[in-house]
Amino acid sequence: MPDLKVGAIKLTHKRLRSGLGNWKFTGRSTETMMNHTEQHTAHIFILTGEWFDSRGSNVLRFIGTSEEFGPVEVKITNNKPVFFVRRESDVTNINIPYTRKEVKLKTFDGKDVDALYFNTQSDLRRMADELNQVGIRTYESDVDPTRRFLMERFINAQIKVAGSAVKNGSITTFVNPKIEPCEVTPEFVVASIDIETGVNNTRLYSIAVHVTGKKGELKKVFIVSEEDKSFPEFASSHSEEKELLIAFIKWFKEIDPDIIVGWHVIGFDLMFLESKCNEYHIPFEIARANGRVSLRTRKPRGYFASITGRVVIDGPPALRSSFFTFEDYRLETVAQEFLAEGKTITADKNKVEEIERQFKEDKKSLIEYNLKDAVLVTDIFQKSALIELSVRRAQLSGLLMDQLGMMTAAFDHFYLPKLHRAGYVASNVKDIETNEHAAGGYVMEPVPGIYNDVVVLDFKSLYPTIIRTFKIDPLSRLLSHIDTIETLNGYRFSATQHFLPDFIEQLMEQRSIAKKRKDKQLSQAIKILMNSFYGVMGSFGCRFYHPHLPTAITGTGHKLLLGSKDYLAEKGYNVVYGDTDSLFIKLKEGEGENAAEHGHRLANELNKYWKEKIEKEYGLKSYLELEYEKHYRKFIITAARGSEAGAKKRYAGLLVDDGKEKVEFVGMEVVRSDWTYMAKEFQLQLYEKIFNNEDVDEWIKDFVNRVKNGEFDDKLVYRKRLRKDVADYTKNVPQHVKAARMLGETGGTVYYVITKRGPVPIELKHNDIDYQHYIEKQLKPIADSVLGLLGKSFDAIVESDQLSFF
Repeated sequence: MPDLKVGAIKLTHKRLRSGLGNWKFTGRSTETMMNHTEQHTAHIFILTGEWFDSRGSNVLRFIGTSEEFGPVEVKITNNKPVFFVRRESDVTNINIPYTRKEVKLKTFDGKDVDALYFNTQSDLRRMADELNQVGIRTYESDVDPTRRFLMERFINAQIKVAGSAVKNGSITTFVNPKIEPCEVTPEFVVASIDIETGVNNTRLYSIAVHVTGKKGELKKVFIVSEEDKSFPEFASSHSEEKELLIAFIKWFKEIDPDIIVGWHVIGFDLMFLESKCNEYHIPFEIARANGRVSLRTRKPRGYFASITGRVVIDGPPALRSSFFTFEDYRLETVAQEFLAEGKTITADKNKVEEIERQFKEDKKSLIEYNLKDAVLVTDIFQKSALIELSVRRAQLSGLLMDQLGMMTAAFDHFYLPKLHRAGYVASNVKDIETNEHAAGGYVMEPVPGIYNDVVVLDFKSLYPTIIRTFKIDPLSRLLSHIDTIETLNGYRFSATQHFLPDFIEQLMEQRSIAKKRKDKQLSQAIKILMNSFYGVMGSFGCRFYHPHLPTAITGTGHKLLLGSKDYLAEKGYNVVYGDTDSLFIKLKEGEGENAAEHGHRLANELNKYWKEKIEKEYGLKSYLELEYEKHYRKFIITAARGSEAGAKKRYAGLLVDDGKEKVEFVGMEVVRSDWTYMAKEFQLQLYEKIFNNEDVDEWIKDFVNRVKNGEFDDKLVYRKRLRKDVADYTKNVPQHVKAARMLGETGGTVYYVITKRGPVPIELKHNDIDYQHYIEKQLKPIADSVLGLLGKSFDAIVESDQLSFF
């Protein structure tokens, strides 16, 4: 097992005065050879890794940060890329240099293999392509050489190196040192970058950078201006864009940050700066060690950055992937919620017009506005601990910080080395048979209705505990004939030949310790990694994919929900809904007064039932555990639109927590970002009245009249993200795309209202609002979904109000 101990992360954000006086520059000295006979040691947290072929050899380059030397580069110049072929395969007719070695490994179908070693990665790729053309299958020829190097040495983003070193400027280089895993407490220099541009994003006005971390705090703004007499000391003026860019890049190299953060920093700020540099034929050299800068768009997944020696973390996607949720992910919204402060240009002003005005008339205010955005991003990253979480995830998964979204690669990192030591090699991803889809999580058919006293029980970490209980993993499936066991839905695995269940056990123990120590980042990192295993094994992008793996997990979950429902029915309890790992149980008459007590009792009874059943019928120790989660005094399941059946994953309840009550919605309009504030307010108040047995007819009539009278005009705004460029919408053009085209926008989130002319962006005049649209498309669907349970309808209530005038 890889050692899961991870060091603490030091992210000191010292608040020093602005300017350069307290900033510790590393300088850009010439190359210095350290004592050749002296062995230098560095403990490095790896930031980036890459490979390239040079002079007939494959070179690996890792850049990270160390306590001993600061930025460190580690070069491996003698790496031998490798893949495997069956021993019976004849490859002698291909004129590419390689070394063939017999190894004690075999394929999943039991065929012995040999290893083919190459001088360069390009030779490996050419050989793999040529063998593929003549029908000879290769194994693991798609594994990145930098990842293979780290995984086979059980290195999880942290290394201890020993050897001779050369210092060149701010970076210290080790070539072919002795390397071993270690634990590192990394300290970073973090740069928050924000730019301001002119109308239609064609001109660069300014660049603000807020630097924090182990060297202290530094603020800097570069602005296009002919004068700087009244500017703060941290601002520098430049007569034109080209001069500004050159000055920024030179300064950025001197500051030498480890991590770049921002708000849409890749898709907007960095890509804009790169485009401007190309326009002026300026090298966009913001990487370390003369490395590469690669900014990419991958629709519809988003934007990606690969910068040698530096990690880029973009605020909105990082928050989403870490399970933070907000009304929307604009900087103003997130800053107000996290920090209770916002941007200097308030929402009631036209941002574009105000930036133009400030650039022409009040550059000092523009400097303050630009810098404030950069500081807000810094503060959000501190408050959310996003960097700390990224470090924890790297230390656990083995993926470097700029690769954390690649969960199939994380599975490879853990599994491949263990598989090799068990005597097997894996297939290439493209060779996996994907003709059978795995079943998803089970959702019970909900019964529409209004229920009293419903408690919710949850299986704690359901899929990981199913894997652990029934020993589900790729090798266990392959060797299911050894010490055979069965899942609840009949899939066979080995009770003794496996890796993943033991790893999950270790992760769960680590998470329990992390929770006791109140280490939220480590606990969250473990949760993300554990919960990824089911999804990875069910993904066509995983080299270990087999439909039996995810189906054994979800099918067992299905049996657990239905078996629990049957057990409860025998005890006189009605399960009104169930979804994947949760049971919604209507308590018996009179039990609502002590709902939590009965919820805990039912969880304990079910745990005892499953423990005994699994031990008796399957001969296994159960790690499954149900927990009491919450109590709804009232609970509503609405019908699906256009159907009498209950709507799945849509419900509302009057939640009782510490004696207080609040309405909780799941899957309904009030929690969706593409419904208006007016609709959300209507839904919340409507359900509150129904939960409290209040009459709703007169209230609905009054609400509709208030809409018509314009009382909610400031709450009628729709907002919707553009998933692709507006030009890519050719047929069926959605409303938000039509609005975006009126502004010339090509991406981002569109804010618009529906007028009698159709959708109009809020930036343009919109005093002819189509109130009937909002009544029919926003109020009516919300009302009818619940009024049907009361034997009423929205139209009947509203029309009765209209008829009263005659």
